[in-house]
Amino acid sequence: MTGPLAGLQVVDLSTTLTSATVSGFLADFGADVVGVEPPGGSPLRSQPAFPFWGRGKRSVVLDLSAPDDAAVARMLAGHADVVLETFRPGVVERFGLGYDDLAALNPGLVFVSVTAFGRTGELADAKGYEGLVMARLGGHDSLGTIVDRPGPAFCAPPITAWSGAQTALQGLLAALFERERSGRGQRVDTTLVQGLAAHDTWNALIAHITRQYPEAFSQAGLADEGAAVPNNSLFFRLLVALSADGRWLQFSQTTPRLFTAFMRVLGLDWMFDDPHWESVPDFDDVEQRTEYYEMLLAAVRSKTAAEWQEEFDCEPDVWAEIFRHGSELLDHPQMVHDRAVVTVDDATFGPVRQPGPLVSLSTTPGEIARGAPALDEHGAAIRTELLRAEAAGRSATRSATESSPRATNGDAPAAGDGPPLDGVTVIELGTYYAAPYGATLLTDLGARVIKVEQLDGDPIRHILPFPEAGAVKVLQGKECVAVDIHTDEG
Repeated sequence: MTGPLAGLQVVDLSTTLTSATVSGFLADFGADVVGVEPPGGSPLRSQPAFPFWGRGKRSVVLDLSAPDDAAVARMLAGHADVVLETFRPGVVERFGLGYDDLAALNPGLVFVSVTAFGRTGELADAKGYEGLVMARLGGHDSLGTIVDRPGPAFCAPPITAWSGAQTALQGLLAALFERERSGRGQRVDTTLVQGLAAHDTWNALIAHITRQYPEAFSQAGLADEGAAVPNNSLFFRLLVALSADGRWLQFSQTTPRLFTAFMRVLGLDWMFDDPHWESVPDFDDVEQRTEYYEMLLAAVRSKTAAEWQEEFDCEPDVWAEIFRHGSELLDHPQMVHDRAVVTVDDATFGPVRQPGPLVSLSTTPGEIARGAPALDEHGAAIRTELLRAEAAGRSATRSATESSPRATNGDAPAAGDGPPLDGVTVIELGTYYAAPYGATLLTDLGARVIKVEQLDGDPIRHILPFPEAGAVKVLQGKECVAVDIHTDEG
């Protein structure tokens, strides 16, 4: 194995999309990942994307409810750096594979649990299906405005599973980083709810403001009663519309400068000088808002996707992304340019084109070691490795020093003495949400984050009428300095 995580031993006890995403990321960057599959195999094997989800891993079939197989799993965990599980609370404990059981064997173990709603509380035992979590949190209801009938609309993408995996990776990598200092492992818990919370940029804060000051503010719904057009002008700035040849486009014209260019390209910039439309894109009147929305849709529908691309090439302040389906993503111009698509030999399907490692590292890049394994392909070899270790007199217990070569100083602080990223300083040069929210997660884990902003502030500060309401989640916990980086002094 090569890569920045070479030498890291990972045991994935689960067979969910969340665990496959986490362990797949680790495998892409050099970790030795053993996927524990039940008799009959992981249900993910029946999915078309399994060559992607299973690549680079080793497979062993274990019936965790059988004492002998559970003992093999415990031996694996005794030699592991990371154990990952996404069962409901109490399940791994019944198998004798809970954190307390394994930490007694292996003090350096980082034990990662992803549950749906947490390990305690009234929803702790609820099944963590994607659709159920979204339903419990109102995720389907928020899409109800785009269907013709009353009620919620099903959200098909696995938003909580994917986002929960990213949240788990944040905690897992932070715990490994902290282990370099203390030599000790720890338990890392997150939930699918926590993952979904990343996508609530400001609604929770708006709800809080309206509850706190009911005489001053009231919270409007996503759309007026009986109307199919949302009442927030951001909906028009982030317009989703159909082209003449039937391709859905997602525009992104959030700042005044970009929106002005957008209106010019659509041939609607005359509205700025018309008294009836001069407040564009903010309209209190439902009929006016609906009429404007239909104008936008008609303007986008007047050109094919290719013709719109020609417009974007001529007008760099206007841009839209095409909704891609199937494997079209692999032919995305940016994916091709970034060499982010790889071909991996799969034992079942032969060469399979698929996304490469999720991030690009300049000096220690990720590398796909091999295709997805056959069911129990490595079962015999893994058992032999464990037997040899026992025969050689090696204990299944990994000492703190063995787990973390740097932790050789007896005065090293114990885990829990401070947040895991205490002492790390991050300089953030980001705007809006994606990069700044990522840095917010680092502040949550103890890093010092210094946000460098343009002189009038990150534009997300002004995206909602209430001051800073749109920016709280990307500002909290940080220090800020405003400079003009276009100047030598800045």
